[in-house]
Amino acid sequence: MGRDLSRVSVVGTGSCLPNAPIPNSKIDDVLGRLTDAPKRVRVFSEGFGPSYLESSGIRHRHFAIDPATGRITHTCADMAADAARRALQQAGRKATDVDLLLLATPYYDHIVPPTSSALQERLGIERCVEMEIHSNCAGVGKCMQIAFDALRLGRYKTALVTYVQHSSSFLRSCWFQQQRMTKSQAALRYILADGAGAVVLEGGHDGRRKSVEHELLGVHVESIGGLRPAGMTAGGGVAALTDGAGNLVGLHEAGSHHLDQDFPTVSREGQILATEGTLRMLEALQLESGQVDHYIGSIPNRVLYDQGLAKFTSLLKADREKVKFRAVDSGYCGGASILVYFDHMVRSGELRPGQTVALGAVESSKWMWGGFVVRW
Repeated sequence: MGRDLSRVSVVGTGSCLPNAPIPNSKIDDVLGRLTDAPKRVRVFSEGFGPSYLESSGIRHRHFAIDPATGRITHTCADMAADAARRALQQAGRKATDVDLLLLATPYYDHIVPPTSSALQERLGIERCVEMEIHSNCAGVGKCMQIAFDALRLGRYKTALVTYVQHSSSFLRSCWFQQQRMTKSQAALRYILADGAGAVVLEGGHDGRRKSVEHELLGVHVESIGGLRPAGMTAGGGVAALTDGAGNLVGLHEAGSHHLDQDFPTVSREGQILATEGTLRMLEALQLESGQVDHYIGSIPNRVLYDQGLAKFTSLLKADREKVKFRAVDSGYCGGASILVYFDHMVRSGELRPGQTVALGAVESSKWMWGGFVVRW
């Protein structure tokens, strides 16, 4: 006979927003100015930056950069470790209690060893199972899926899920081959920010119980871009070095390593896919929209929020106050955003006992979606 699956609870949340908040007027000073970019890119940047920032709804953001020197102050593992320590402290657990350590990130500290092992070292964990998921905004959902299934089966008792967004490493002026820059590549400097989030999950709860405190009700992950062109790209891997004379110098000279985004498609499709992903998650978990008290999404600016709000609330039959724009003072931290917002809600008391929160994010790189639901 089969056994009852264990229930899983969220016992701690944490986040890291590195260094002092940076006001909109100081972004170019911190990231470095694009003095060698083509004139059309410089003119665009000088016009787009102020106009976008004025309408973005964001007042401050954070960068893992020393404003005085331009040096990186935090690596990916550093930010993940800061968020993880806060989550562990809130949970009342030691790092050595963790037997499953998961980290997602679109970037990394080294090609090898994986950043997840660097995080393990920083936390002082001698032995555990560690895994790294190479993903952007859907990475949180992917890690949560692995942790949820493993804890329900009883394979592990305590899991630490982390996500880190180190945008500044590929937004600084020194990163670019500036003469090869495009307008869309320059625009991303005013959109992305740095941050990390973490949650501590615990299994072992009797599956026959009706509920447990802070229960993770389920996870939903899907890749919906199998036949779609990529919406966000950055080279620098094997595919950019296939030429017989290919080398890192040539890659940099061509600007193949630049982060780029298809803004028209992302603006047109992003909110639609976010809404559809949330609907499919609730359906898969057999939840009605009326049972959800808060929706947390990964939304980069106020304009996209306003454009998508009516459709989202209409299709989900949700009140507008359940769907807030939350990036005002944190900036848009990509995949880390939903964990950062989740942590802020928990610590501020906005998320009250008994309430249900649905979190999810669309990843435009190849159109993926990942999310989870917690009854607090």
